[in-house]
Amino acid sequence: MRTSWADSVANFAAENAAADSSANNGVGSTLRPARSSYVPPHLRNRPPSSDPPAPAFSGPSSGNDRSGYGAPSGGNRWGGPRPDVGRPGFSSGGRTGGGWSSRSGGWDYGRGRETNGDNVPPPVNTFAEIDLGEALNLNIRRCKYVKPTPVQRHAIPISLAGRDLMACAQTGSGKTAAFCFPIISGIMCGQIAQRPRGARTVHPLALILSPTRELSCQIHEEARKFSYQTGVRVVVAYGGAPINQQLRELERGVDILVATPGRLVDLLERARVSLQMIRYLALDEADRMLDMGFEPQIRKIVEQMDMPPPGSRQTMLFSATFPKEIQRLASDFLANYIFLAVGRVGSSTDLIIQRVEFVHEADKRSHLMDLLHAQRANGTHGKQALTLVFVETKKGADSLEHWLCTNGFPATTIHGDRSQQVVMTRRGDVIRTFCSTL
Repeated sequence: MRTSWADSVANFAAENAAADSSANNGVGSTLRPARSSYVPPHLRNRPPSSDPPAPAFSGPSSGNDRSGYGAPSGGNRWGGPRPDVGRPGFSSGGRTGGGWSSRSGGWDYGRGRETNGDNVPPPVNTFAEIDLGEALNLNIRRCKYVKPTPVQRHAIPISLAGRDLMACAQTGSGKTAAFCFPIISGIMCGQIAQRPRGARTVHPLALILSPTRELSCQIHEEARKFSYQTGVRVVVAYGGAPINQQLRELERGVDILVATPGRLVDLLERARVSLQMIRYLALDEADRMLDMGFEPQIRKIVEQMDMPPPGSRQTMLFSATFPKEIQRLASDFLANYIFLAVGRVGSSTDLIIQRVEFVHEADKRSHLMDLLHAQRANGTHGKQALTLVFVETKKGADSLEHWLCTNGFPATTIHGDRSQQVVMTRRGDVIRTFCSTL
């Protein structure tokens, strides 16, 4: 007998409560309240059905998997035995505290790490343990950085030792500082060969590639903050903006160039940038660059221009996932590198709470209004609650913007249904306005 979605939610919550109660009957256990589930507005006042609930799946269950996924008894919801269930993690190579995560459905490096390579430098626990140079250390204290994040604990010592690095870390885990600190410190403290003067072609010492304009601007702002009063000059170049202003910035001098692949290829073909003196190469969000189709441009920049080969430069490649394309890229661009994995590869950071709620099409706006009112009510210190809403179409974005503004929620949109110049200007204005209220 079929049952309603609301009844399934209620029965599922009751089963969870019963399971928690039976599991907590042991010695030293404490009762844990059942987690509440969201019910759409049109089903909230509906009386429960007397029909028995339909089973979530017909296959045998396993204690290692979430209910409702239809996993076979072997513990693998993909249909086969899972040899790493219960495996505590590798003891060699530096991995600690890992294991299969039934919550994320993937290998959980957890709060531990995995490092593979020869002569891996030991991690650090505080920034005070690292000698990055007096000016950079002062900037780190100005930023009130005391304890490095897990990826920074391992990546910074590896990079300071001059080793190539392939790092898999979640978005929002502090990767920007992990490659900016060693690059700035190396330029400050290293012996720099005399760069050509007088020519219109500039010769940066470090190149940071990122997939999007927004990420490039973010890295540029962070690098400028870290390089304050160090004598290291940081310049950004990206597409969709007038190139003349970027050329003027380059002509004033550049030590670290942050760029998107397309605009950098343009500058190289114009002979306005030369890579022959590059000592540091960092690729941020490398997997996203490949997804966006930038691999030909990246290979042209690294392999077909005048950039020094692997071994003559230090390369740091950061990626949130580790597919075969990234492995091939690492083997081509890096020499005798160290592999570092932090957290659950391919998932978001633990600082982000993710919830999936099933809502009928007709109830989406009312549910969005409920969420916005709840967020406004839970705001702290009078700060404006900020929300990003993604929609499927440009027309839907404009319609939702008008509806939100009509209902007292200031909103704006970003999409491509405008001229290129207007879109780029508006994107920058919207993002700056949005971030200024953080």
